[in-house]
Amino acid sequence: MQHHSKHFDCAFNPAEIAMLQRVLNTACLAARMPRSDYRADRLAKFIIGEFRSGTRDEAALCERALWFERRREPWSSAPEQ
Repeated sequence: MQHHSKHFDCAFNPAEIAMLQRVLNTACLAARMPRSDYRADRLAKFIIGEFRSGTRDEAALCERALWFERRREPWSSAPEQ
């Protein structure tokens, strides 16, 4: 007997995959992060985790992804003049 819980369901439908891809692409573009960067992999994992935790709105996922990436940026940026 198999027990499946929606929380642990690893399968995404095509619409969910497309939306998650859009969120990742938007966040990478906004953060000026190449998709080949290791940070993009970390960000993708974060986005999937947020989706699995119940955040299903695309705009909310984008906002959370950008928050996640911003909080990881180094504080050593030079002030604008």
